[in-house]
Amino acid sequence: MDYLTIALFFVYTFCLGFTASSFVKNSENFLERNLMRIGFGLSLLPFLALALNIIKIPADWRIILALSLAYPLYYLSRNYNKFNFSFKLTKTNLSIFLMLILFFINFYIYGTGAFNYPYLEDDDSWGHANGVKFYSMEKNAFLPEAEHIRYMNPYPPSYDIMLGILHQTNDSVYWTIKFFNALIISLSTIFFYFFVREFTGDRNKALFSAFALLSIPAFMSHFIWGISLTVPLYFVIFYAMERIKHDRKWWILAALVMVTAFTSSPTHGTYFGLFFVLYFLAKTLLQRKFLVWDALAGISGAALSFIFWWIPMFIRYGVSKTLKSLGIQVGTGAAAFGVGGTADRVYTFKDFFFAQKQNMINNPIGIGIVLSILVVIALAYIIFNNMDAIKKNKKIFLSSFLILTSAMILLLFFTYTKEIWVDGNSQPIQFSVFISDQMFLVITLIFSILAISALIVSDYTNSEFKDRYLIITLVWFGFLFYAVNAAPFKFKLSPFRAWMLLAIPVCTLAAEGTINLMQKAKGSIGGIGKLAVLILLITGMYFTSTQQKIAVNTATWPPGAFWTSGEEITAYLWMKENLPKNSKVFAFSHDDPVIGSDMFSCSWCKGVLDYRKTGFNDTAQEKYNWLKSKDYEYLIIDGRTAKTFGANETNSKIQEIAQSGLFRPIFQNQGAVIFQI
Repeated sequence: MDYLTIALFFVYTFCLGFTASSFVKNSENFLERNLMRIGFGLSLLPFLALALNIIKIPADWRIILALSLAYPLYYLSRNYNKFNFSFKLTKTNLSIFLMLILFFINFYIYGTGAFNYPYLEDDDSWGHANGVKFYSMEKNAFLPEAEHIRYMNPYPPSYDIMLGILHQTNDSVYWTIKFFNALIISLSTIFFYFFVREFTGDRNKALFSAFALLSIPAFMSHFIWGISLTVPLYFVIFYAMERIKHDRKWWILAALVMVTAFTSSPTHGTYFGLFFVLYFLAKTLLQRKFLVWDALAGISGAALSFIFWWIPMFIRYGVSKTLKSLGIQVGTGAAAFGVGGTADRVYTFKDFFFAQKQNMINNPIGIGIVLSILVVIALAYIIFNNMDAIKKNKKIFLSSFLILTSAMILLLFFTYTKEIWVDGNSQPIQFSVFISDQMFLVITLIFSILAISALIVSDYTNSEFKDRYLIITLVWFGFLFYAVNAAPFKFKLSPFRAWMLLAIPVCTLAAEGTINLMQKAKGSIGGIGKLAVLILLITGMYFTSTQQKIAVNTATWPPGAFWTSGEEITAYLWMKENLPKNSKVFAFSHDDPVIGSDMFSCSWCKGVLDYRKTGFNDTAQEKYNWLKSKDYEYLIIDGRTAKTFGANETNSKIQEIAQSGLFRPIFQNQGAVIFQI
């Protein structure tokens, strides 16, 4: 563990957040304003690096540190006599401390699981290791060589940029990726708590929502990908958006922290845009006026992301190639309407209701029995609590409900393809077949529309209506419940990856259901009943959701599908544990496993790329000469080399190399041979 890098992470993020929030009216609570500064800084760190890169300044950690510290040190020098720290253990601070305990539990679960095995998991993490190493050395995302890196340009690079800056101050890309990936995901607990508290105005709902987020299997495993940065920033951004009501200048900070959300993941950057549009439209309709500052925040955030990343990529690679690198094929038919995901499938009731201990690792699915029931209770309470307004405005309520329901059913029916993957035009489908296939989706959306209609009627007939946040939450819930189930529809965006986003309104609604149940119990039995309900629900959530989430995130995950055998993995593990860190190792297969094993090869250098294609057939002497000229210390010939060039040819080359006297074998098994040059 590198304590310097950990310390620098918090210095970068807190100081950048302090600087960016210095001109707005911050929360009066000491813990809230300072913890959220970490979130603002986390958003701004990759953006600062992009801004430096676009004017051809390298994002060296010393430059980043100096820029981070500049304003805080200036502020400290001017105001050190005014500091008067005082702290009281109020109910609000106690709630925050309990939330911080949840954060540390979450971090322990993710961190323990991440280091439960000595390799990087699945395929994505090895590609990110290469990108992190590239940025830590080259310090510029706009270099032409970056196009040889899987998760650099034109792919949005903010995740690799951030980790690349952190890797500059330690010698292990493996540790950097695993540790900070787990930390950033865990910070979601903090950011989500403060967002929900600002959103609902209720610290108890915020605390229970944070516990639900920790517990729900569908929200974020410790999988290593750009989404690990994008989604936690949702809460930071919407917290800033909610603060606009206190000080309109918050729109500027909201716009600034949006940039990283738009430049760290193509799918969830797009989902964020949809989240924001739904949020803005709902707030505009509810407040019956155009929200200028909210609109400015969204437009400015998107514009900045285009100025500092997307427009340069479109200019360099063209729109079509840029979109193709993101997995978006420009064409006609079904492909023009939706983007599928590798693990898309049709989900059923049991996938939501019964969480499993064996699950997907990149995006686990499932909500759990108790959490699911709490969502249903929340919807029922919303309808029941607004019954007086419904009775007084039956025509308005029924009209809005029938119009919204009819529009929803017709839209679903006319875009239903039945099959997950559709080439060209889908075949006509009978309405009865559609209803039979999608009964669970339709019923859930109808129930949601019923609750939304009840809230809208209450809002428009009661000037003191305070539950507008529930309308936004239900709009998000309806949209995301469809998004998760969208695989057999024309309009979709990687449905299986929408599970983690569905968890956001689910946790908020679960808190709503819980608080209503506790208030009901208190009215009937008293304080003991209220406490008993809380204990019962937490216990039920633990056994039906939390346990399952812990099991998935502390299990031993596989190292990826590209490996040819367990022996090949063993060879790389031996190399990681026995060779000096960052030794130069050449492989005729790709360099991601080399770099992910804390060795080094310049996978983006043209000479290396060319020699990997042509050098295999060289004589042992020619190989030796070239490798020495590039200062390589080791050569690994693995199972992927045999798969590329043929098993017989590979074995013949191994024998030639071993007999040449120019290379000394230091490790050998059935999966690979490692030579010292």
